[in-house]
Amino acid sequence: MQVPSWFHGRPLKVILYTLSLVAAVTVANLTHDLIWHHSRVEAATTPAPVSKPGLPHSLTLPEGKAHAAAIQLEAAKEVELSSEVGVTGRIEPNVDRRVDIRPRASGVVRTVNVTLGQAVKAGQPLLTLDSPDIGTARLNLRAKQRELQTAQTETDWRQTVAANVNQLVIALKKATPSKEIESKFAEKPLGANRQTLLTAYAEYDMATHEEEKQIEFNKLKIVGEHPMLQAIHSREAAQSKFEAALEQVKFDAAQQRRISDQQVHAAEAAVIDAAARLRILGVVVDRPTLLSSTPPEVSLASDDVTIYTIDAPFDGRIIARSAVPSQRAEPTDVLMTLADLSTVRVSADVPESDVAKLPRLEGGDVRLTAAAYPGKSFAARVLSIGSQVDPSTRTVSLMAELPNPEGLLKLGMFVRVSLGGDQADRALVVPAAAVVEIDGQTVVFTPAKTDDTYDVRAVVAGREADGFRVITLGLKVGDPVVTSGAFLLKSELLLQAEGDE
Repeated sequence: MQVPSWFHGRPLKVILYTLSLVAAVTVANLTHDLIWHHSRVEAATTPAPVSKPGLPHSLTLPEGKAHAAAIQLEAAKEVELSSEVGVTGRIEPNVDRRVDIRPRASGVVRTVNVTLGQAVKAGQPLLTLDSPDIGTARLNLRAKQRELQTAQTETDWRQTVAANVNQLVIALKKATPSKEIESKFAEKPLGANRQTLLTAYAEYDMATHEEEKQIEFNKLKIVGEHPMLQAIHSREAAQSKFEAALEQVKFDAAQQRRISDQQVHAAEAAVIDAAARLRILGVVVDRPTLLSSTPPEVSLASDDVTIYTIDAPFDGRIIARSAVPSQRAEPTDVLMTLADLSTVRVSADVPESDVAKLPRLEGGDVRLTAAAYPGKSFAARVLSIGSQVDPSTRTVSLMAELPNPEGLLKLGMFVRVSLGGDQADRALVVPAAAVVEIDGQTVVFTPAKTDDTYDVRAVVAGREADGFRVITLGLKVGDPVVTSGAFLLKSELLLQAEGDE
């Protein structure tokens, strides 16, 4: 081997250092090409990866299966893909439209009216319980309603008495004859005021007649002044007594009316408090009849006062259920969970290396794809982006919300969240359906020269975007691959491999 003249006379350390430097530059250039230009260079110049030992190199379909497979081919091609970043997300319920159904009062489950996964409407009964606490509160409300009824009856009577007393006072002040007053007010309730007023009025009326008689007798010289003066003073005393009785009776009637009104207000407050106790326990009270003067009567033979029905607070679907008949239920027990799945949320953890893309997403949209719906994407509105990096996973949380009117997205389903990018890169791609995995190795099927025969070609696949899968090793532009029918070929390959064993 001829040694270059440059090395003659050079120290060994300098020679070794120079050789190391040249090697480092070479490796750096190769690495740069692999990282930044692999989509064009490697796919065109690098041979396909070697398949794992034992993996067949080709597959021939039987005649019957070949016709039923409906194989379709598509050539690998170069396209411009946005430099978007995809992260795995998980579908979760909208926490603002999700509720744990708990009893507000202790009891025993009597019936459960819904099943797991069932759709329900707002107000639909979910389950019923037997609750002594509910029974006690319901009976207490009815007792307060009866007290209110008694107070209202008393008030109505007092109001009638007060109105009649006012009419009687007016008639008495007009000096209506006693017989006419007795006839007019005979059937009208006046309470104890009747005796007080009519007695005072009768005494006043008699004293008035006696005064007139004594004055007339005095004029005729039949009697002296003393009997006349005595009659005048008697009339004045009777008049004072009558006027005092008028004032007292009028005041007493108004006072009794005020007292009865206060009693009604107190009874109404007691009813409202009793109803509030029932509402706290989760029982809906009929407000229009709450303060009715004719509350429903309690019949222990027909009224089931301990029954406690829990209704759905909104339209949704039962996503969890633990309640069973005869189960003892406490206010801390979750009997079932209701969620409105017309909107769902997706949570994802974005790697620290991609955090720079997050500020552009806040308040905007991200695109979701799911393996269950190939070729279909969903738009989700970003709700929140975490303000700190998780120290254990080195990721930042992202939460987005999207409509789910058809219920396609199921709770717990994994989706791919595309964060988008500002640049577009050219990449060699094939349809995503063409790429399958066999025994941990990513492969595609390419047509062989023989009919109904397909070669199994191992490839190195990159990210998925817009329904395509990036191929970094194993294919070149124009290579045909099986798209529709690739999964069938995989199944047939595995069947044949089991038969050979």
